[in-house]
Amino acid sequence: MVRTIRVLRQRNWTQAELEAANFHHYPVRKRLVMAKMLKEAQDIEITLEVLSADEGDIICYTPGSVRLDNLDDYEHWPVRRELFRENYRPWDELNWQPNPAEEHLMQNGCRPFYKTVGVWAQRLTRPVYVQSLESPRPVLVPPGRWLCVGVRGEPYHMNDEEFRSRYVVA
Repeated sequence: MVRTIRVLRQRNWTQAELEAANFHHYPVRKRLVMAKMLKEAQDIEITLEVLSADEGDIICYTPGSVRLDNLDDYEHWPVRRELFRENYRPWDELNWQPNPAEEHLMQNGCRPFYKTVGVWAQRLTRPVYVQSLESPRPVLVPPGRWLCVGVRGEPYHMNDEEFRSRYVVA
């Protein structure tokens, strides 16, 4: 008997399907993200996997407050260009002054943005295979991480600390 492994991939979800699958909607926290367009394709190593970003995709950085030596030292992740346009807006806080980390990222071509939409998510209690848009192959996501579904039904995952910093968890 051949056993088939179920993999969660991008698909169109209805709200009823998400709720039936134990996903809940979490509003986004307004927080600064530094971002720039990639001039060439690149692989980006994150926790659990290596993501592939194409030329024209957007790379986002969590700047923090301390300037780091290299861009790769900042937490970063790729976002498909069309999804970035749907999810992010230019930072609009009046009187904003960049801190040393933000200034460093700006000197390297980044501009300030923030995410405007929430996410459907659930905290995993068992491992799940997930193939994000940027992942060339499925990855086994362990219990304790958050499984998220974006505006176009794209799955991705993150750890608890990062999820809670980005979304409002009651």
